[in-house]
Parts: sequence; structure tokens; C-alpha cells
Amino acid sequence: MNEQDRIPDRDEVLFAFHQTCDNPTAEQLNEWTRRYPQFADDIREHAAMRVEWASDSNEQDDQPDESMLARGRSHALNLLHSARQESAAAQTVPEKTWPQALSAAGFDIPRLARCINIDRMVLGELNSGRMRLPLGRRLSDTLTDVLGMSADWLERAISGLLAGPKRLGHAKADEQPTINTRSYAEIIRASSMSEDDKRYWLGEE
Repeated sequence: MNEQDRIPDRDEVLFAFHQTCDNPTAEQLNEWTRRYPQFADDIREHAAMRVEWASDSNEQDDQPDESMLARGRSHALNLLHSARQESAAAQTVPEKTWPQALSAAGFDIPRLARCINIDRMVLGELNSGRMRLPLGRRLSDTLTDVLGMSADWLERAISGLLAGPKRLGHAKADEQPTINTRSYAEIIRASSMSEDDKRYWLGEE
């Protein structure tokens, strides 16, 4: 490994930060914490000390009092708070939707159905927002494993599908259209799978 590829250690990073940022701004702090995320907390603490030192130095001709010290500490804390908020906002990643998770795992509904050996109609009903929660434990465990997502995510994703179904039932003359939804068990039993496969997905083996 040559010198350019070597990863600097904590002390080297803090020394470089100390040399470069005499009175760190929030912009400089964000730049350095993004560049060295493994030392982000140390950089923020060092920046707070530098700001407080700079504040004390600017007022060294005056006899420091509690008010001056409080202002210095307040400024340092405000800088830290601002930098942490911006850093947290930059790191926030929107949660994947059901279609995005399918796509990221390389699936569409027919391919996923073949992969887990289930009637594609079952997944089609789920995908169309017509399968009510809760899902069967076996399907939930299988989907989270294949898609690499958590059970909590799956429940939120299915709730999102239920909130925007693709097909509505017929409306009566004096009523709004109703959503055709069925329970997990109803959909499994209505599928074209063998009785053994139905029992498997219903956990009735």
C-alpha cells in the first residue's frame, strides 16, 4: 500500500483539522465529518473546543465573566447541534416500497412466485392490495428472507398496498365502491395449489 492509499488514523485527522480550520464553521465541520465519518464525534468535539477557544481569544483583552463564557459555550453547542442535524438529514434514506424492494432483489411477481413455489395468484392479490393483514407466518418469513427486509418493513409495505388498491368492487346505488379484500387464509384456499401446498402455506402440516 502506498502513502496515498493509507488510511489516516484519528490523531492525524484531528491534527489536520486543527491546522486547516482555525475557527471551524458548520460547513467545514460537515465537510470533515463526511470525509472521515469514523472520527465524526471526535471532530465535532474538537470543533466545539476550537470555537470556545476562539471566542475566549477574541475577548482576552476584557476580563472574562460568566456571560462571556456562557456565550462561547452556547455558540459551540449551536454549531454542534446544527452540524449534527445536517449530518442526520444527509444520512436519512427513504424506506423502500414493495415495488422497489421487488426490483432491488431482481423479482417481478411471476418470478417471485416461482422462486418460493407459491401460486402467483396469491402474490398477485397481495401486490394489488387485496390481501388483508396479517399474512401467514410462513409467507411472511419467506418474503422477508428472499427480499432481505425486516418483518416490520413487510407489514408497513403491505399496509401501503392496502391503502392504494388497484381494483374496486361494484358500488351499490347509494354507496361508494368497496375494496375487494380477502384474508390470507381465504386467498390461499381459493388458489389452484394442491391441498398439500395449501396446508403448507397455512401452517397446517
